[in-house]
Amino acid sequence: MESKEVSPELRREMASRARDKRLRFVEFSVDAPSVWTPTQVLNPESGLPFTDISAWHFIAVQIECGCPIRLVDLRFPPGATGYEMVLDGAVGQPGIYVKVALHGNKIKGRSFHNATR
Repeated sequence: MESKEVSPELRREMASRARDKRLRFVEFSVDAPSVWTPTQVLNPESGLPFTDISAWHFIAVQIECGCPIRLVDLRFPPGATGYEMVLDGAVGQPGIYVKVALHGNKIKGRSFHNATR
């Protein structure tokens, strides 16, 4: 998929969904695998491991602050679009790899873990 900028409106929508516990979810399935391990990642703001809630709020803040977001074609399910971010990690730690997808009126967490590349 060609790289293009995410619109300000889409950024606002993604951040809003990430903050609202009714509009965000993580679900593993064979058709849409996920690696969502925030408790294994140190929060750069506190140096403590993320919780699921603090991970979502961190994502929202980063999106609002204009972090680079790369559109990617998801392998599972084929043809779906994902939004990929590599965010700064805590001091001495790798970056934080995040991938989300929009699913109806919700945001689905696909990846939240230390970046490996």
